[in-house]
Amino acid sequence: MTVIDELLVLLEDGQERTLDDCTTALDGRTRQTLSSTLGRLAGRGWVKVKTSRSSPPSTYVITDEGEAMVTQTLDQLRLVEAPHDGRWLFVLFNVPERQRKYRDILRNRLIQYGFGRIQNSLWVSARDVRFTFEDLLLDERLQHHTTILRPTLSAEDAQHLVAAFEWEWKVLAAGYARFSELAGRFLKQQEQSSLGARLLVYRYAKLLSQDPKLPEGLEPEGYDRKRAHALYEKVRPFCYAA
Repeated sequence: MTVIDELLVLLEDGQERTLDDCTTALDGRTRQTLSSTLGRLAGRGWVKVKTSRSSPPSTYVITDEGEAMVTQTLDQLRLVEAPHDGRWLFVLFNVPERQRKYRDILRNRLIQYGFGRIQNSLWVSARDVRFTFEDLLLDERLQHHTTILRPTLSAEDAQHLVAAFEWEWKVLAAGYARFSELAGRFLKQQEQSSLGARLLVYRYAKLLSQDPKLPEGLEPEGYDRKRAHALYEKVRPFCYAA
C-alpha cells in the first residue's frame, strides 16, 4: 500500500480533514510525507484543498475523480467473487513507433491489472477488465490501433493458453501472505477500527487487481488467494463499524 492509497481510503468517506487529522489517523506516516502526498493528489485532481483566511488551517476532501479511483480498485472484489463465464479478454495492438510512448503506457497498464503477455502486442486476461484501461482507448493515438476480443475458450484451450506465458505468482503469493498476516493480526485485536478494516480491504483489492483471477483449476497448487479471501470476508464487516 502506498501513501496515496492510504490517503484515498481515509478520505473516501467524504469528510473534510486537516493535515493534523490525516497525521493522527495514519500514524505510520510522517506529517511531511502526508503533506507532500496530499499536494500531489490535489495536483491530479483526486483531492480538493479548501482554504479560508477566516478559519485556517486548510482542509482536504476527496473529489469525484478520487472516488472513481477507489471504486475502480474495489471493483476487483466483485470480479473475483463472480463465477468465470468461459470468456477471455484479448487485447491486440499495433501502435506505430512514433507513438511508442502511448504504446508503453497501455502495456504498463495491462501489466498493472494482471494481464498475461502472449506477444509484445498481444495480451490476455481471464476477466472482463476493460474498465481498467478503456480511458486510454479514448485517445486516438491508441484507439485506432487497438483491437479487443472476447472469445469463449474450452477448458483445454484455456489450459494451453495459461501454460503459454508466465504470471508473477511468487510476487502475488508474497502479497497474499503479507495480507493474511496483517488481517490475522487485525482480527485478534481487542478493538477493530473501521479505518483499519477499510485499509485491509483496499490492500486485498489492490492485490486482486494484479492477479489474473484465473478460473478454478488453472492456478498453481497451494496458491494462497482462497485463504486471503476467507480472511477478507471476516475483515469486511468491520468497515461499517461506528
